[in-house]
Amino acid sequence: MTGKTFGSVFDRQIFVNIQGEIQPAESASVNVMDHGFLYGDSVYETIRTYRKVPFLLARHIDRLQRSLGRIYLEMPCSRTDLESQVQKTIDAVPVEGDLILRIVVSRGVGPIGLDLGTCTQPRYLIYAMELTSDSIPEEAMPDRGGGGVHVVVSKVRRNSPRALDPSIKSGNFLNNILAYKEARDARAHEAVLCTSDGYIAECTTSNIFLVKDGLIWTPRPWGILDGITRAVLFEEAEAAGIPISETDIPPEALFNADEAFITSSVKGVVPVCMVNGRGVGVARETDKGRRGPMTHTIQKLYQARMENEYLAHFNSGEHADSPRASSADVD
Repeated sequence: MTGKTFGSVFDRQIFVNIQGEIQPAESASVNVMDHGFLYGDSVYETIRTYRKVPFLLARHIDRLQRSLGRIYLEMPCSRTDLESQVQKTIDAVPVEGDLILRIVVSRGVGPIGLDLGTCTQPRYLIYAMELTSDSIPEEAMPDRGGGGVHVVVSKVRRNSPRALDPSIKSGNFLNNILAYKEARDARAHEAVLCTSDGYIAECTTSNIFLVKDGLIWTPRPWGILDGITRAVLFEEAEAAGIPISETDIPPEALFNADEAFITSSVKGVVPVCMVNGRGVGVARETDKGRRGPMTHTIQKLYQARMENEYLAHFNSGEHADSPRASSADVD
């Protein structure tokens, strides 16, 4: 592969592995007749590394395979080969710190048209980009920050599962892009999308949780992406004896919550202090808002899980998704 991307048009070093060949992103290319480009006919996963080990890789590939099955697309290589290519990419890129990885599987090249049978060779791409300080808000660090981010409730509704099911992590992302524009226009960090029934679904790239009277609530899984961080938090909260559950949540509940936070594979657990310009729970106590105690506990549990997964990786000699982390100092 070639050298570093100094002077790149991107905001960080980005490399891409296309079918086993790794190169800087600005010199890589895809066929203009690729249906992933033409129609968003692709699925993907975003993964972060922790101490250069891909965090919960097996779970991400499980979900990738579920998405592939739901759009009638075959994996272009074996699962073992894909895992090997992920590790090859991590080892090859000249970045000292941690990485954000994005695995994409596209339908491949075919003529203009919607017939799935015209594309006979799906392709994979593995992006690797530097996990910069801008990638994770300071508020997501359990030992730093202490404040929270601002979100807005978008006018854009989440795709109905009867149309394009959000549980398919597809390259067709306009629903999220349009909602995120509202967030940026409002100088907010994220946008909350609601279902066609008017209940909270999820954010553009994250799941959302509310805390009320010592209980953690999150939207039901129907009509949202089955977030991997979301699932891990259920495991960790239940193991720590913290009540957590799913329900239908109207957007008005955000303003009555004691705390709120959002979660994603890259950012982890991020406190929310304002919704539509109004303070949330304990965040109302200061102009800038502050992180709530339950959110801080969940952040520390999640940090401990990452550390334990890292240790399990070396103790077992392979990537291990242990069911829970050992108890951390979360008092």
